[in-house]
Amino acid sequence: KKGKTNPHYVSAKSGVLKAKRKKVTTAIKYKAADLDSLELEYESFLDEMGINSQTEYLVKEYADFLALYKNDLNKAVEVLENLINLASINKYVRAKSKISLADYYLMMGEVWESTLLYSQVEKTFKEEHLGELARFKNAMLSYYTGEFGWAQEQFEILESATSRLISNDAIDMSVFIMDNMGLDTTDVPLRMFAESELLAVQNRIDDSFNKLDSINIIFPEHSLKDDILYHQAELHYKRKDFDKAKSLYEKVIADHKEEIRADNALYKLAQMEEYIYEDLEKAKTLYEQLFIDFSNSSFAIDARKKFRILRGDDI
Repeated sequence: KKGKTNPHYVSAKSGVLKAKRKKVTTAIKYKAADLDSLELEYESFLDEMGINSQTEYLVKEYADFLALYKNDLNKAVEVLENLINLASINKYVRAKSKISLADYYLMMGEVWESTLLYSQVEKTFKEEHLGELARFKNAMLSYYTGEFGWAQEQFEILESATSRLISNDAIDMSVFIMDNMGLDTTDVPLRMFAESELLAVQNRIDDSFNKLDSINIIFPEHSLKDDILYHQAELHYKRKDFDKAKSLYEKVIADHKEEIRADNALYKLAQMEEYIYEDLEKAKTLYEQLFIDFSNSSFAIDARKKFRILRGDDI
């Protein structure tokens, strides 16, 4: 309200837009009109201030908003390409923008463009978090396209990543590939499963479901059973069909407690009870079950913290 000449104008305006975006996108059932209104606010601000070193972070957020919530990949790509080509851009903003651009190219089916951008970031930030993230995403891309040997090599290297999140995800993927691609078995079921996951990334949900159904029909006794159930739950969740997702997460926990997806399903179920169904007592019980029954899980520390918060501890 103090006007453009105020030194805090741009950061304050950015803060307002960021808060509005968070308010809209974290709501479980937001409306298309809310997204349209927010898009107009972004466009109005960028028309007013332009793309420059002051607005670069907001431009990146705007592109992510377009891709992930408006499903306007073409426009998101255009915005990010303009940002990356800006001479004055911060090198970290450029790298993050390249990673997002690669993600969106992958969603559009442009695999070669994706791997090229991931590789550029990995090379430039080899010993830093962004380099590890780009390497992980490149490994996932190889997994999606059925290059399991090379992908697993990269996941094993990333097990010692400085980021705990990347390290945990790399360990999970390495174990998953190893569990489902023994020396005496074909890799066809795993290849079909990876294709299903890529289809989900590309928002081709029906095709993803169909691919999973095909695995069940052709390989009814394969070790991917728990993974298929979990992935089906994730697809229903993505469609906001929460009751179906919940029942499938529960089935994973009940029928496949010894498998690697069980703790993931339990954590997702606890989060649903807390944030969607708002049954805090049930959520607390599930978080407690997770850190007791799955003490070695990568979710155990967070589950214990959430349990203590819901119990009312002062932490």
